[in-house]
Amino acid sequence: MKTERGLSLIEMMVTVAILSILTTIGAPSISNIISKNHIAADINNLSSAARVARFTAIDEAVTVTLCPTEDYTSCTNNWRHAKMVFIDADVNGARDNNEQLVLSSDPVSSNNTISGIEQALIFRPDGSVNNGGAITICPSSGEKKLASALIVSLYGRVKVATDSNNDDIKEDATGTSLSCS
Repeated sequence: MKTERGLSLIEMMVTVAILSILTTIGAPSISNIISKNHIAADINNLSSAARVARFTAIDEAVTVTLCPTEDYTSCTNNWRHAKMVFIDADVNGARDNNEQLVLSSDPVSSNNTISGIEQALIFRPDGSVNNGGAITICPSSGEKKLASALIVSLYGRVKVATDSNNDDIKEDATGTSLSCS
């Protein structure tokens, strides 16, 4: 007697139903992981640029500017753009032909929004900065539990926001929860 091998239609339908249920349950968490990774990458780029700017200012005893840029010669106020760090010999906040470009970084991911500081960060030879504050990066969805921020003190110290009260939302330097609105 011959026996048939393979799946029946009912077995196939049950398998597809189980796979679709598992996919529905797992997809949101995968989306959050991807969003967290985009935000972490943007924060790491900003943090690296700010730290290089501060250390260059101290090591070289010069004024160093970190700003967003579209063309690597002039600064803009839109922190979504690429960033540049340059030695600002004449302290005018603009990169002249004779001023060395120290570092450049990528623009903010198109999946994220950015808010906070709206002008260039100018690091003085002692490491202090013209205007401290926080640069907050949020996912396009506005989910504040995924948000992070780069905090720059007036002394020029750079740190990434943390969740000190364990409510799953990171805080700025004053302890206020980050907002994505």
